[in-house]
Amino acid sequence: MQFISGQRFINNADLQLGLGRVISDNVRMVKVAFDAVEEERVYAKDSAPLTRYEPQIEDVLLHKDGWSITINDVKDMNGLFIYFGIKENGEEDVIPETEIANTISLDRPFERLMNAQLDKNNWFDLRQKARAHQQRLQQSELYGLVGCRTTLLPHQLFIAHSVGKRYAPRVLLADEVGLGKTIEACLVIHQQLLTNRAQRVVIVVPESLTHQWMVELLRRFNLPVSVFDEEKCKEIEESSGFGNPFESAQLVLLPLEMVLANPAREEQIAAADWDLMVVDEAHHLEWFDDAHSITEDDLEEEEPESVRAYRMVEHLANKIPGVLLLTATPEQLGRKSHFARLRLLDANRYHDFETFLQEEQQFEPVADAIDGLIQAVTHNEKVDLKNIKSQLKGHVSDDFLIELDAIIDAPEKAQSLINQLLDQHGTGRVLFRNTRQSVTGFPSRELHSHALDCPDEYMEHDAETISSLTPELIHQLVDPDAEVPWQDFDPRIEWLVNECKSLAPEKLLVIASSAQTVLQLEQHFREQYGIHVAVFHEGMSLIERDQAAAWFADFDNGTQILLCSEIGSEGRNFQFAQHLLFFDLPAHPDLLEQRIGRLDRIGQSDTIHIHVPYLIGTAQEQWFKWYNQGLGLFEKTNPAAHHVYAQQCETLSELLDEEPLAQMIAQSQASSAELLSQMTRGRDRLLEYNSCRPEQAEALYEAAEDFEDAVTLEHFMHRVFDAFGVNYEEHRLGSEIIKPTDEMHEFFPFLMEEGMTITYDRDIALANENMHFITWEHPMVTEVLDMIVSQEKGNTSFSVLKNSGLKPGQMFLECRYLIQASGKSNMQLSRFLPAVSQRFLLAEAGMDVGAKLTDKLVKKFRHSVPKHAAVDVLKVKLPIIKQLMKRADDLMQQALPDLIATSGNKVKDKLNEEIKRLENLSANNAQVRPEEITHLKQGLAHSLKVIEETLPQLDSIRILVTM
Repeated sequence: MQFISGQRFINNADLQLGLGRVISDNVRMVKVAFDAVEEERVYAKDSAPLTRYEPQIEDVLLHKDGWSITINDVKDMNGLFIYFGIKENGEEDVIPETEIANTISLDRPFERLMNAQLDKNNWFDLRQKARAHQQRLQQSELYGLVGCRTTLLPHQLFIAHSVGKRYAPRVLLADEVGLGKTIEACLVIHQQLLTNRAQRVVIVVPESLTHQWMVELLRRFNLPVSVFDEEKCKEIEESSGFGNPFESAQLVLLPLEMVLANPAREEQIAAADWDLMVVDEAHHLEWFDDAHSITEDDLEEEEPESVRAYRMVEHLANKIPGVLLLTATPEQLGRKSHFARLRLLDANRYHDFETFLQEEQQFEPVADAIDGLIQAVTHNEKVDLKNIKSQLKGHVSDDFLIELDAIIDAPEKAQSLINQLLDQHGTGRVLFRNTRQSVTGFPSRELHSHALDCPDEYMEHDAETISSLTPELIHQLVDPDAEVPWQDFDPRIEWLVNECKSLAPEKLLVIASSAQTVLQLEQHFREQYGIHVAVFHEGMSLIERDQAAAWFADFDNGTQILLCSEIGSEGRNFQFAQHLLFFDLPAHPDLLEQRIGRLDRIGQSDTIHIHVPYLIGTAQEQWFKWYNQGLGLFEKTNPAAHHVYAQQCETLSELLDEEPLAQMIAQSQASSAELLSQMTRGRDRLLEYNSCRPEQAEALYEAAEDFEDAVTLEHFMHRVFDAFGVNYEEHRLGSEIIKPTDEMHEFFPFLMEEGMTITYDRDIALANENMHFITWEHPMVTEVLDMIVSQEKGNTSFSVLKNSGLKPGQMFLECRYLIQASGKSNMQLSRFLPAVSQRFLLAEAGMDVGAKLTDKLVKKFRHSVPKHAAVDVLKVKLPIIKQLMKRADDLMQQALPDLIATSGNKVKDKLNEEIKRLENLSANNAQVRPEEITHLKQGLAHSLKVIEETLPQLDSIRILVTM
């Protein structure tokens, strides 16, 4: 294929791009500009999915300025076509190839029909099904929020839906531990990427959480992320030719420490073009305002890492449109640090700390009024209108106070008034925080402690050595090469074996601090007791860990016991088990909570049993009593535990005697109670209400369950597998194995050569992480849908209708047009003008009989015929087919104005409503950034222009003949 600048081409793989224009080429590559979507693409010449656009004589050709001609002659001038023709007013004119309109109607199916390129009925049907499914997905505001490998939880769906649909969201996610901040952030990332609201995302996390984030994104959301460190940056710079290594990937995960260690990297990150930045553990960012004077002594000291981290994030937040900050509730003590995080999101809105405090105080009466209204809605209590009005007076308009009277006779109106108050007051638009007090569904905990005598082999060491050891290390006192290994005398071994036997067949998760301990236990279990267990530790590959977790999760043929190192307490969900056995104790309350958090999660249906052994007279006993009595950690969460630990961690390793330990426990109880009281008093009730409005959250949850529609997806994918030649067979109930076959003639996306075990069932996917969870949002499904609707296969067909009751020998032409807007993908035009299909079924006389001869009837009586028979009919009926094709085009043109008007009204209604809402919010509490409103107004103008220019495209065509 020869390319010359100015020539016009069609991208066969993506017709939505419109008409392409060659702008340059070399020996191997060609660059094509698609002006309708403002994109440029580079293709290899020998494999470019391009077809030269060559309209024929009698075709209507549209000029880029909007006028058209009917072609009567074509000339080739140095490789470029010149089209001569007649305008609608009868004047002669010409359109050079370079001036053809970018949005063009492409009648490829008719050309294929004329060339007898006919596809089988199953491909024609599959194309229509794929198109319908794609239209449904494009229109749903839940698209991107339902296909993850997580339990669908109303509070998470509410937050992700509220944030993910925004332009460049800038919010703080501050749910308590165990409520799923990371999942919420990943949901937002996933939806923003899947709907093209964002195309490039950078995630900044502490180095210790890098692996957890990578696993969450890949395993739960099918988002492969590029993890960067200094070595990778240098490798990219040296080998790939990228001057800025961070421009080499779309989704990037960065350890915070790596960026802080090299200021040049910070500048490169800031220079890259990002749409969204996510920062985890944002409470570690420390801010000092101008009230803190800096002395010469301060200048001599190196700036604390927490302060440098804040300045770095602030620098990036000023460059990147969207920002998500994540932080846990225990770290939110202190209003100034809370204000500092809000300042990162909107420095103009949160510019002065004292002003911020004053504004918050004004919201207290509004929160009291909402409390009263909520009690009326949820408990059917009588509304004290007089009190509520006095609380709201001065905070709302007089019209709103009058509206309150209506709830006496119409209590259901109270909910809409609550929503209005929440929209207009508080920090709910930029800050979301759910607590265990506001979100139900957590299991209860039951502690089973076991005091064991410390063996002589440990007691040979002096008391100071034993007490100074952190609680997980006591068996490391024994020489690894000792004649008698510690496993032979440590009473925890016998205790563990007995517990496993007595609790059988219950699943048991056993956690020890180190991988070495896990491996020693596994060997001892196997060699001394003949018990085979699964192991899970940091020395294993990701695949090996998956296999171990899957073996443990298998209730039919799996193991009863999973031995985990501390890594098992991060990023994994074992909530199908109810028994957690501690072989040792971690030396930090956060690690203890993480261990319990593997089972103590929303969705856990049974009481969690926590089994803890400890050796009397050792640090284990000391730490156990402090954890249990001082912090109460085993039977419930304690958000203040981290701060109490920070106050007392140095003393913990020095105490073993009962009296000092009792004093420390008493101090811990008092400190914990005081801190928890501060947190309770400081709870922002408006914020909690706004973070999860129960009625809306429940409606989203129900809509998500309907949207998921796993049964329809399974049936559709089976048809896809049959069409593409993919083998599928039942694995066990609720899952199947898919494999490539020798009959496959086409590429099938994301299908592994060795095969895959898949499930469409969420519960099975959660319990079996080695299985691939196939949803409407899985890359395999989204790419298959794109492949089917963008390729030509399936856009022509020929069928006979037998025993239909119709007179034999009649022919019908069935045309399906696609009406879709071309434009910048981030404008989300598909929400307002989805790819609408328009069907016409024309009898030979030119009448549209589609309303009578429906799809359902055609499918009932339709049969295939040999291709040679179909070709004979086409030859005989060719003149009639051309006439009917022109008639179908005329009908489509007649219907187009109404379709365009409907779409235009839809986009105006939708966006004007949102613009008005945001303008009202901005006027009431300045929570809306001006650029959000500007973006929507620009989007409205652009959308209306693109919709007005929309042209229909013949998507598929079928000949039907009665017998």
